[in-house]
Amino acid sequence: MNKTLIALLITQLLTLPFLSSMAMASANHHVEGHEEGHKDEHTQKGPHGGFLLTNNALDLELKLTQFAGNTELRIYGFKNNKTFDINQLDVTINVQRLSEAPQLIRFKAEDDYLVSTVSVNEPHSFKLDVMARYKDAEINYHYEQEEGRTTLSEKAIERAGIKTDIAKAGSVELTDTLFGVIAPTAQSTVEVMAPYTGLVNDIFVSIGQNVKKGDKLASITNRETLQNYTIKSPITGVITEQYLKRGELASSALMQIVNLETVWVELSAFPDNIEKLAIGQSATVYDLHHHLNAQGEVFYIAPMMSGGHIARARIELKNPDGHWRPGMHVNSDISTAKVDAAVRVKAIAVQEFNGKPSVFIKSGNVFEVRPVKLGAKNSEWVEVLEGLSPTSEYVTENSYVIKADILKSGASHSH
Repeated sequence: MNKTLIALLITQLLTLPFLSSMAMASANHHVEGHEEGHKDEHTQKGPHGGFLLTNNALDLELKLTQFAGNTELRIYGFKNNKTFDINQLDVTINVQRLSEAPQLIRFKAEDDYLVSTVSVNEPHSFKLDVMARYKDAEINYHYEQEEGRTTLSEKAIERAGIKTDIAKAGSVELTDTLFGVIAPTAQSTVEVMAPYTGLVNDIFVSIGQNVKKGDKLASITNRETLQNYTIKSPITGVITEQYLKRGELASSALMQIVNLETVWVELSAFPDNIEKLAIGQSATVYDLHHHLNAQGEVFYIAPMMSGGHIARARIELKNPDGHWRPGMHVNSDISTAKVDAAVRVKAIAVQEFNGKPSVFIKSGNVFEVRPVKLGAKNSEWVEVLEGLSPTSEYVTENSYVIKADILKSGASHSH
């Protein structure tokens, strides 16, 4: 063996621990097509732009590549700086992420590289234990990198008002929001009539006054018998209309009384809404200023559409304190379906990060961004289809502080 080759082997043996320790802190090897962040000048790159794991027996280049909407991990092998038949190489990688169970990734041969059989999701912040078999030799590598991560002290977490919750399974109700108007029920409105034609001697109530069933409303003198009789309230309610005054001839309705202990919500349902509506669906009704909300059920859906392609639907509400006044405009969230989510998070936890919906997980004092794929959602809950494991602790309140700190540190997407 000549002196040059011996010197080369000694150099590789001396530099291997140094390169391995530098790779553990590196954050500049990522998916093609992303913006380039700060570079680590100590990281060794391969000929394809991936990060290089070196060993005196075999070198592996690992490269994250976007293909067909997925992020795949490709592995190129080199023996003495030369490529070889990739079918002679077998690799498995154990991936350890923050607050997640380890994931074993397998590979298959494709062209001149191995490619992962599953997509490698962001963030690309992980520890990799690489197990390679080449011919009869087994070679192990270790690699670490971080991105989208920050660490805060307990005092900083408390001062920022950061709150967390645990991601778990649960239902997510799908709703349609319909516009509506409060109206009295058909059974609650009474037109008080004079049973005999006569002069109105006296009226004991006025518009807006509450009356109970049996209260005196007016005194009438019968025009034929000239005898006085008293008209009493047939229901408990409020006087909403008064048609006659003292001294006028009573031959029709005297006044209107409405009981508002129960009211209707007259909803306007358009064609795309009406197909989802059904009798018995639960509904949350709230005024336009969100001062109060109430629960009810859909009990009526009109069989015909109006000329404006609108169908009427009705909800009945209890109104013991009179908040829901006839004529008031309201919105109603109708529960049209329910999804059983394997993982759900609070809607306020979702933020946009690097153009993707994301949540921030917490492990001790370490916070890390998690891009997520969302499913069913409403104003309170969101289904997470991909990107977050059940039992993960995630930030619910003031997550913008975490986002800002990650962006400030330049660790949002370092490559």
